[in-house]
Amino acid sequence: MENYFIKKDDLKTEITLENAAKFVLYEIYPGIIFAFNEVYTGVLPKMTTGEAEDCICTINYAADGTCGLYSSNGKYIYLRAGKLMISNEQAKHSFEYPVGSYYGIEIFIMRRALKNKELLSFFKIDIEQLLYTYLQGSDTTVIVENMNLFKNTISDIMMLYENRIVDLNLLRLHTFYILRMLTAGAVEFRCGYEGALSRSQVNMAKRAEQILTSDLMNRETIADIAGEMGISATSLKNYFRAVYGQNISEYLKEKRIDQAKKLLAETNLSVLDIANRVGFESQSKFTAMFHAAIGLTPTEFRRSISQREIGRM
Repeated sequence: MENYFIKKDDLKTEITLENAAKFVLYEIYPGIIFAFNEVYTGVLPKMTTGEAEDCICTINYAADGTCGLYSSNGKYIYLRAGKLMISNEQAKHSFEYPVGSYYGIEIFIMRRALKNKELLSFFKIDIEQLLYTYLQGSDTTVIVENMNLFKNTISDIMMLYENRIVDLNLLRLHTFYILRMLTAGAVEFRCGYEGALSRSQVNMAKRAEQILTSDLMNRETIADIAGEMGISATSLKNYFRAVYGQNISEYLKEKRIDQAKKLLAETNLSVLDIANRVGFESQSKFTAMFHAAIGLTPTEFRRSISQREIGRM
């Protein structure tokens, strides 16, 4: 914890790691802590505190990005955007964020919550039943499948945070809704180890990402890369999606768009030159892809950047 800065007041606890992460925690009920998690790096060290050791269960929702948990049995379990994970595992060494950023919410259920049941009983929330339903074994993680049940309440929670509205009663109600739905067993879920990866499989996905993005003009195919690794193209695609939360084609499209925007804003290269540099042989195909992604042609985007620069003068 020596690298983390902790600030507490009567309302919340803020834990920050400079230029890397920010966690805002609220104890909304004795033994139930709600957190907003923002991460801007690829790896974070595990936080080891007495409070962490008292945690018997976490419920994580990934709003954006991918979070990887290297579990005690040597497997990587990845939580992708739009999914909810329930776990009683602790990270073995660190948490991993393959795309370099992450945004989500987390509910910590501490051991002392088992002693404060009055209000939870009123809402028919049974922590012990929840643990039995989803986490019957030790070191267990499950991924919730039917997220439609939580769509509206999670959207409301995110809106509160993004608008800097701190209302513990609303946070409590939304959290109780999530816990009630889980207690009622109204959700479909699968074992987190289904699709979990070994270290070598993770490394293959990362190596493929490095090859594909280090030079966007590279014409090497997925089949070629997979062949060099001695695996099938299908396996490599599955590993990649598990780690990065997207199909390879979707991931590369975003990388090409980001690089194109940077070149349009910071250089005087022609649109054709930029198209070539981000992996397109045809300017027309590049323009169509760029327009579909951001609603402007490359020329219109460059013009909008110039107009904003003039406006600042």
